[in-house]
Amino acid sequence: MLNKFTSLTLNISASIAISLVASAVQAQPFRSAEPGERVHRYQIQIGEQIETANIEICFEGKAPEYLSIESKRGNRDLIKYPQSKQGRIEIQGRYWKTKFLPNNACLDYSVSLKRHHAKRTKESKSRKNIAYIETNTWLWLPETSKEQVDISLSFELPKWASISAPWQRTQLSKKEFLMGPQPQDWGYTLLIGDFEHKMSPISPGHYLNIATMRELPKKDKIISWLTNTAQSLENYLGDYPTAQTQIIVIAKTKMKQGPVPWGDFSRGNGFGIRFVIVPGYDIQEFYNDWTVTHEFSHQLLPKIHYDDIWLSEGLSSYLQYVLMGQSGILQKDKAWHRIYKGLQRGEKGTKKVTAEPLKETSGRRKSGGRSGRTMRIYWSGALYFLQADLALRQQSEGKVGLNQILLKLNRCCINGEKIWRGQALANKLDQLSETKIFGILYRDFSNSEKFPKYQSTFKQLGIAFSNTNESNSKVPNSKSLKLKIKQDSFADKIMDAASK
Repeated sequence: MLNKFTSLTLNISASIAISLVASAVQAQPFRSAEPGERVHRYQIQIGEQIETANIEICFEGKAPEYLSIESKRGNRDLIKYPQSKQGRIEIQGRYWKTKFLPNNACLDYSVSLKRHHAKRTKESKSRKNIAYIETNTWLWLPETSKEQVDISLSFELPKWASISAPWQRTQLSKKEFLMGPQPQDWGYTLLIGDFEHKMSPISPGHYLNIATMRELPKKDKIISWLTNTAQSLENYLGDYPTAQTQIIVIAKTKMKQGPVPWGDFSRGNGFGIRFVIVPGYDIQEFYNDWTVTHEFSHQLLPKIHYDDIWLSEGLSSYLQYVLMGQSGILQKDKAWHRIYKGLQRGEKGTKKVTAEPLKETSGRRKSGGRSGRTMRIYWSGALYFLQADLALRQQSEGKVGLNQILLKLNRCCINGEKIWRGQALANKLDQLSETKIFGILYRDFSNSEKFPKYQSTFKQLGIAFSNTNESNSKVPNSKSLKLKIKQDSFADKIMDAASK
């Protein structure tokens, strides 16, 4: 997650040619369960005022041993406890023992959604009720499954209501979804109520699932901005990471931290991104903001263990400006300038706190020195991927870059329930790249108590510095810093290349 309150001025620009695209597997935008897979079907009826949900669950074949819910509040919000005409169900707090039900049994229950109602604001005076669900207090799911079982959810809503979910929509015209394999407790947002919803196409097989409030000014331009950003990520990778990404846009008129003061990324049951925007800004200011490219880039890595979040935040910090440079929003020299200044902030933040290995920084951030440690986490990770990108290009004489390895990672390892340790991810990237680059860099970075040196990296990229106010300074470090990129250098190719 990034926000302007931490003054992270990140930016990235990316457009890298990929020869692997010819073998790309096209995503299916509206998928059904695979042949032979079992499907447990949920029929969900939402009340007229979005205050209740009546839910019927029909199991295909054997029922799970237990249904469970992540929040203890689930029991408090029950209106009707589960019942089945086919057999008994034992209630054990947050767990319902369903193992005694026969094959193909059904059960039903009812739950209140009042807890999740969003408050009315000045930006939403005319809207009807909206349920804004971030914690699951209403949907009981199989606790575990040793077999491959899909969860299908079909909604019956009031005529005026829309739904936005991170789950994969099975048909454009129906409110039917298949849950993704990621655990729900990884975080997700579900909206039900009076808002506008649009499936905006990125490319064949790929969509943004965008939810906006009805009163949002410049709505069409905002949707185009988000879609264009998704397309820049697709150009970088050579294929968009997933068939559907949920986007929720929240307008706040009084915030003063730029056009996009806050954004975050979630993975529960699918990929979802929330943005708080200040709609009064000119649309070009939205394109110039780094937050959207940062959050979109989180889709390129699997879920990372908290101790190693410098990798996930680092990749997004590196790519946030690469994407902006490749798409032409930033000139190439300005994109590299912003990356360089970000690394300077990371170095400065590292010096502000007690010396500690990078692998311990995330855990210690809660105890103090948050600002300095945040800068170190984001920009150490950015330098890790920058140096890996450079090393890949040097070893392959410019034929292979980081984007090609991330494309391979996307096809094998992004989805699923695994939380990756940094060393395991580095090993996987080494395997996919047939190098030892990522593992060596990971050991060096994670064990270091200092911010790694980066001036020589820029020299190898083909970037020369000049400093008009401090001509004798060996380390450029002022607002008058200027960059010059050599033609056909690695820096030039990183910013120019676009996947075809």
